[in-house]
Amino acid sequence: MPTFVLSDESVNKYGFRVLTSGIRLENFRKNPVMFYNHDRSQLPIGKWTNIKVKDGKLMADPDFDTADELAMRVKDKVEKGILNATSIGFDVIALSDDPA
Repeated sequence: MPTFVLSDESVNKYGFRVLTSGIRLENFRKNPVMFYNHDRSQLPIGKWTNIKVKDGKLMADPDFDTADELAMRVKDKVEKGILNATSIGFDVIALSDDPA
């Protein structure tokens, strides 16, 4: 199973970037659940393990819930290389127009 980059500091499709150093991981580490399509109205499909920050990237390994049918379908797509990206859900706590 691949290690995923959950977030990095590149400009995203919405035209902004998230500074990795500004991500507060305390609560996430306590309950590192994985949702499909950010859908918090559904139960998680797994959890993230081996959470780390390296070279400005937030990285983690997926641990899919083997008892969940959707999770197993997503895991299969990951293993086949069909799904190969992730994104984080977050609340903005500060904004800046400074390009640095």
